[in-house]
Amino acid sequence: MSKYDAVIIGAGPAGLNAGLRLTSAGLPLSVLLIDKITPWEKPIPCAEGVGRLGFEEALLVDPSWIRLVISKAKFYSPDGTCVTNTDANKGFIIDRAKMQRDLAEKLAERGVETRLGVKAKSVSPVDSGVRNITLDGGEVISARVVVDASGPVSLLGRGEPICWKPYDLEPGYFVVADNVGCEDDAIHIYTGQKIAPGGYAWVFPRGGGAATIGVVVGKNQVKGANIRDLLNDFLSKRFPGANVLTYFAGSIPCGYRRGNIALPGLIKCGDAANATNPISRAGIVEALMSGALAGSAAFDMLSASTAKQAKKICRDYEKSWLEKRGARHLKLAKAKESLSKVPDEDYNTAARTLQAMSADKISMAKIFGVSLARFPRLAWALRHLM
Repeated sequence: MSKYDAVIIGAGPAGLNAGLRLTSAGLPLSVLLIDKITPWEKPIPCAEGVGRLGFEEALLVDPSWIRLVISKAKFYSPDGTCVTNTDANKGFIIDRAKMQRDLAEKLAERGVETRLGVKAKSVSPVDSGVRNITLDGGEVISARVVVDASGPVSLLGRGEPICWKPYDLEPGYFVVADNVGCEDDAIHIYTGQKIAPGGYAWVFPRGGGAATIGVVVGKNQVKGANIRDLLNDFLSKRFPGANVLTYFAGSIPCGYRRGNIALPGLIKCGDAANATNPISRAGIVEALMSGALAGSAAFDMLSASTAKQAKKICRDYEKSWLEKRGARHLKLAKAKESLSKVPDEDYNTAARTLQAMSADKISMAKIFGVSLARFPRLAWALRHLM
């Protein structure tokens, strides 16, 4: 049986950043990175948008990863009224595949072993400070610490209080298309029960007139909606000249509750820890941040000499995530459920009111104030964010 100090399951942003943090001290650790696919050899099923501040906080950014700089977001109410928010901090559209390939190469330079096309089927409970990982095909390897960055439907750790299905798994469906003709410095978000019930439609530029265009539908609205028809209808009405290059489908873990995301010898991060923003459904920065925290926790856990020390490291990791993003996500998850019940007409009227304001005066406090005075149902939904 092959034995490692640490095994990282998943070569996405969370797992790669966990590996970088784990190996940052330069100590002679045996680390294995595995993934069931080779992520950077396939188009990434993601809109690839990130906020600049969070992205640069999470890791050292290589300028070659940045496709476009985004300066504003345009929000469209159900009747098409547009409210523009200009962000002085800006954001990026990134080349996620290149970023992941570069990070994997950096891990290889640090001595991390990588095995791709290998799926982890299960992770055993800890026994004498070691966990066994059973791979597809029956091979068993062991590790003192396992970092689970395997994605949104991870069931690793069965039988322990760390294994649960995603609380709010939503379907996303999108295309990469050219001849879209959208602005290269703006992202576009469309709301409305007929456009994307319980969710939204988006248009994120990729440069040169290309864009990702997609729809995400709320979990409670899935049964009554055909997401493919919604996307095709959105495309035909708003971008009839777009040339669709390829379709993608995926699941987004949009809910967030407090729960165990670390046990002695097993640490979850990224989508496996439900780290996605519940309302925006953004997950790249969240994955990078939680991965960095998980890598630090894994490093500390390798030095723990008692079960008590290991449990404290788990609590500290969970506390760090709560302070970094988790507490905010708890609020957003509560607001998300309420926002889905607000009638389209409230959004239409609120958007028309906000459209008349100067863009530099639009803020969450201003939106809440306008809603409280005129749209109590919208204000009630937003109360969790104040």
